[in-house]
Amino acid sequence: MAVRKPKAAHDLIQKWQNEWSGMGLSLDIEVMELDLLSLDSVARFSEAWNVQMKPLHVLINNAGIFSIELPQKFSKDGYEEHMQVNHLAPALLSVLLLPSLIRGSPSRIVNVNSVMHYVGFVDEEDMNVVSGRRKYSSLVGYAGSKLAQVMFSSILHKRLPAEAGISVLCVSPGVVSTNVTCDLPRFLQAGYHLLPCFIFSPEEGSRSSLFAATDPQVPEYCEMLKSDEWPVCAFISQDCRPTNPSEEAHNLETAYKVWGRTLEMVGLSYDCVERLLDGQEVICRFGAQ
Repeated sequence: MAVRKPKAAHDLIQKWQNEWSGMGLSLDIEVMELDLLSLDSVARFSEAWNVQMKPLHVLINNAGIFSIELPQKFSKDGYEEHMQVNHLAPALLSVLLLPSLIRGSPSRIVNVNSVMHYVGFVDEEDMNVVSGRRKYSSLVGYAGSKLAQVMFSSILHKRLPAEAGISVLCVSPGVVSTNVTCDLPRFLQAGYHLLPCFIFSPEEGSRSSLFAATDPQVPEYCEMLKSDEWPVCAFISQDCRPTNPSEEAHNLETAYKVWGRTLEMVGLSYDCVERLLDGQEVICRFGAQ
């Protein structure tokens, strides 16, 4: 379990263990620190995991932020926070963990996305939304970061050959009752939680991610899309069904530009995936070298 606050994670695991002890269950969960607002942290985490030479069967990139109605903020790396946490950091993590995913093959990269990517737009020359060509809002930042994630996932899906045995897909959890609403005014928070028929609990919201991570037909489906030269990666809806990403996500020209710009921003070479597949070392400008 990769988390920003290890102590809080350990406390939660202990709570789970206490609740389940009567059923004779024992949890085996390792906690490692990972802060997506720091690309150095992402690189250090990846190195610490890879050096253990363990197989990695499933990587679920679940962490994300939506700073509703808050002013634009930037990470210490200089990137708009939605773009870094929701897209750049998971992209770097996914690439750097490829050696472990290859050892765990057949394996999967599951990116928890959002239907909000349908209203997103990505300017690969202005991923920080600072040029003035678009007026920044938290919605612009969030939706754009989620669209960038779909585009990057689609190109990664294409660049991984079948023999690598790694499936790449995105999922929508639906509208889930989490602390994503903590930045809303109190009266809106109250209204949000008065709509249980339309909002999933965290347990219900995890269904599409668990389906994508475990269903035996997922790898075959992903390879079928690749062989059919479908322009986007697999996308699973909140009801665990294949669905079609946005029309803009199908724009391969933009997707390849987003791919290249993303790798540049996270300090990787354009051919890093191919090099890792060949067993070569890849240098990232972030993290301890």
